[in-house]
Amino acid sequence: MMKKCGVGFLVSLLIISASAAPGEWQNVLRPKGEPAAKVKVVKGGKSAATIQLQEHPTVHESKAAADLQQWIHGITGVTIEIKSGKPRGVSISIVTDPTLGEEGYAISAKRGQIVLSGGTQRGVINSVYALLEEDMGCRFYTSESVRLPKTSTLIIAPVARRYIPRLKIREPFYRCASDQVWSIRNRSNAPTAPVPEEYGGHMDYAAMFVHTASQILPAEKYFAAHPDYFAQKADGTRTTTQICPTHPEVAKIAIDYVRQMLKDNPHTEIVSVSKNDNTEVCLCERCKTLRDAEGSDMANQLFLVNQVAEAVEKDYPMVAIDTLAYLETIQVPKTVRPRKNVVIRLCNDSVGAWSHPFTPAAQCDVANFVKSWSEVHNRISIWDYNVNFSHYLAPMPNLDVMAANIRFWINNHAEGVMLQGGYQGPAERDELKSWVTAKLLWNPAWDEKALALDFIRGHYGKAAPAIEEYEALLAQMRTEYAKEMASPAGGIRYPMDSPFFNLEFVVKATQIFTRARKLALGDDVLVRRVERAKLPLLYVKCMRGPEFFADDYDRVVGAFERIARTEKIQFLQEGGPDFESKLAGFKSRIPKAANSQ
Repeated sequence: MMKKCGVGFLVSLLIISASAAPGEWQNVLRPKGEPAAKVKVVKGGKSAATIQLQEHPTVHESKAAADLQQWIHGITGVTIEIKSGKPRGVSISIVTDPTLGEEGYAISAKRGQIVLSGGTQRGVINSVYALLEEDMGCRFYTSESVRLPKTSTLIIAPVARRYIPRLKIREPFYRCASDQVWSIRNRSNAPTAPVPEEYGGHMDYAAMFVHTASQILPAEKYFAAHPDYFAQKADGTRTTTQICPTHPEVAKIAIDYVRQMLKDNPHTEIVSVSKNDNTEVCLCERCKTLRDAEGSDMANQLFLVNQVAEAVEKDYPMVAIDTLAYLETIQVPKTVRPRKNVVIRLCNDSVGAWSHPFTPAAQCDVANFVKSWSEVHNRISIWDYNVNFSHYLAPMPNLDVMAANIRFWINNHAEGVMLQGGYQGPAERDELKSWVTAKLLWNPAWDEKALALDFIRGHYGKAAPAIEEYEALLAQMRTEYAKEMASPAGGIRYPMDSPFFNLEFVVKATQIFTRARKLALGDDVLVRRVERAKLPLLYVKCMRGPEFFADDYDRVVGAFERIARTEKIQFLQEGGPDFESKLAGFKSRIPKAANSQ
């Protein structure tokens, strides 16, 4: 926290940010340019301004005003009055500006007035959090980690600017990022973070998120009477694993189903009409002929998806229909093209991240597919993969790849990016990665290294120097084991006995976290944050077993269990809950001598 001072804290903050000592926290989000004006909002512990709304404010404007009031009180201890009507005196006005789209914002200031303008949905709320984070240096790292400057005299000196985000979907798909309050504060817009409509809403798939073929045509309802609605196998039999996308009745059923879903969920922005999660394709004569002619099974999927898109377009012109470019559908068909209200959700799977998790997409085969799609269609959404799905807690130094990929996707017409990480519970560096990527998804021009330092120094406080050492150790791993990490055994599911998780790494990391805990002592909150950050190291030790770390394996397992239970971990890999079974396995490997003590 900044010390209280007699002058406006923001002026002091700007000086500190410009000449901060090494290791000192800096406001890396500070906008470039000279302040438009200085507006004194609180003076000597008393209110000197109002928050101004129009005569009949929207629910979004009211929410924006309430949040601004809350955080100014957190900074100064003073509650600034919210008024409606024409601004009088010193004020911060919150207004909707449709020219900013749905989520864009603008900030201006002159003669004792700050104006926060925003688009028609979350724009005005975004304008408040842009002011708080960027101009005022507030931070909302996690749901529980909030960093506020403290002062009794608050002078806000914002830089005038206007900004509209390029991405509609901005989703760090980690469990910790699915909190709606965190999403609002960090300006993500994620289908899995259900921000309510009165707070600006979110990109809502209703109940049609992905792999929806079996949802549209449930086998238990249709297969017995109409097996021809489902995929034909090579031997002529039908399978319920996929549907037949070219069957005319299937299109009618899909259209009716989507229309009903949109009627029941009026705030839906996008629905998925996509294959089930397997590689089966329909081999009926219609599907085979179209596939052979177009060179991709995507032609068959678009045959169905385009019909649905055309049918709903008249009544729901703002709703998009998405489908997956995934595995056998990733290739662009020769002539078949998506309709203008269709979004192609391209997956960075076997053509990229699954085999090369530490290599930027621009250097993988996926780059050719992204560029091919961007040449024929301007509505692309990305499904990226950024965690070890067999070991959610595995150390994974890939933040630079995540950042490079975000920029690459945006430069190739992406309107949405989802970064799939530890979505079932706590995962390796999930809080840091969620915060940093939320910023990059909002503004890819920010620097990921500076953002990471911002988070580490702001979130870990006096323990930050040691956590920075650990980050440097991970970076060193990338350099020393570049060849092994280019195509690691197991791909994105690399094992814990990979060569880069050697004894030298484990010993150095152990020493670092010992120092980190000592630095955090006296602050229970920081101790818990350090221990949470240590979980990946403990997990590697547990997985490697007593042969690897024989002398204190029992203490390692005990520490892992204690911290993991504190953090309520249930999933150590993708799928069903497996924590208890894996923990039992760790305990069974404790040497008998340790068990008898």
